Amino acid sequence: MRPSPRLIGFLLLILIAGCNKPAPATLEIPPTLDTYQDGRASIQQIYASYDRLLEQGWRMDVITTSNPAGTTVGLPIIALKSPKTGPAAWFLTGIHGEEPAGPNAMAASVDVLATLGERYPVVILPLSNPHGYARNWRYLNVAVYSEEIDGQSVGDSSHMLLAEAPASGPRASSASSPEADAITRYILETSSEYPPRYSIDLHEDNLIHEGYVYSQGLNGAEDPLAIEAVEILRANNIGIKMDGQTRFEEDIVDGIIGPVTDSSIDELMSAARIWHNGAESDGPAAHTVLVFETPAAHLSIEQRIQAHAGLLERLTTLIGNQ
Repeated sequence: MRPSPRLIGFLLLILIAGCNKPAPATLEIPPTLDTYQDGRASIQQIYASYDRLLEQGWRMDVITTSNPAGTTVGLPIIALKSPKTGPAAWFLTGIHGEEPAGPNAMAASVDVLATLGERYPVVILPLSNPHGYARNWRYLNVAVYSEEIDGQSVGDSSHMLLAEAPASGPRASSASSPEADAITRYILETSSEYPPRYSIDLHEDNLIHEGYVYSQGLNGAEDPLAIEAVEILRANNIGIKMDGQTRFEEDIVDGIIGPVTDSSIDELMSAARIWHNGAESDGPAAHTVLVFETPAAHLSIEQRIQAHAGLLERLTTLIGNQ
């Protein structure tokens, strides 16, 4: 399935008009570009699913073009913004390419997101690592997580997060990849019109048997949406690790991990102070920042997508009622 003519036309219109970010020579997704087959939608279908939002007056930005080593075509990393502006709910997914449930659930939840957008400002980054999704690679440079190889994550924000005292400046002198640099800069630029109030990031983990919820925001493990999310996942037959530690030795309380220092895009979303353009400055400081890690190894992709879609349906309802 090819992206709809309206989506292609909209992308080309952005290209012709000029974009703040580098744009590919063509923004049409080649129909011959294969997607890893495990039941996930094709990458062409994922892009095409957002055509309905454009028809309802949403705006789309091309954040950058991703063309990592070993790939033969540039793919756009896009964001979609509701017509309504102001303090916003941000939805991110597809940061790790071997975690398809989030992107598929987001694409299947377009109508739910559109309904929220009628009442509340919304920004969506639906496929942050398109080549990773298409070829089932976790990172830009390597396929799987490894403690020996430094994987280049599009969600790495270490170049904008402050070093821990007594050090000063950023944690990293430069971005780990052009994609990570473009995405973090886009978040900061867009925050002037859509300041993050909520940030929802959908992930999976095929190395765990029970899931958990990271809550990076102001209320940490006491965040009401984090508490609600644990029950939503359990209601969708997703096992949740209620206590103990994550595989990264982080403490879990009632299925939730409070704020952690992990240099992720989620930590950036929650940060009150960051490093930007050579100086310390105000960060996005989103009130609620939730990251969902659901087990993947022993669940069907259909069940995993259903659980993520259930999260989106319930959380958008709660956010819309705020």
